[in-house]
Amino acid sequence: MGKSYTKDESIRKLADRITRAVKARGITVQRYDAYTTNSVYLKFDYGAANSVRISDHMGKRNVSNRFNLLKNIDHSYVEIDRYLRYFYCTDDFDKLIADIIQNRNDQFKKYGSRHYEFLMKRNKAANNDTKGFWSKSRIV
Repeated sequence: MGKSYTKDESIRKLADRITRAVKARGITVQRYDAYTTNSVYLKFDYGAANSVRISDHMGKRNVSNRFNLLKNIDHSYVEIDRYLRYFYCTDDFDKLIADIIQNRNDQFKKYGSRHYEFLMKRNKAANNDTKGFWSKSRIV
């Protein structure tokens, strides 16, 4: 038997709030709730508009989410890795939402509506049968 693990419902509620806010702006959301940690992952427009990780601890170094909402930090910051990564404390929730929506709008403007739609469909088709997030997530 594995160890007993109590889920932090506040993380689930933060994920629900993000989902409601971005869906109201027409963004498709895929959600995956981790089994062994208090992490929830949301992918926007099948990855064409990046993703967010909501958690109470730092994530794996090799997994890069553009946006990260962490309950265990006091101040938001930006990290430059291979890509820009944004880390938000819970006090900056509204800034996180604004940045997710702005990022999606920037991607849409950069690629144009037809190519953006193509990217969404390509990502969905290419990853639908892959292990991990894609096979375990659900559209919300």
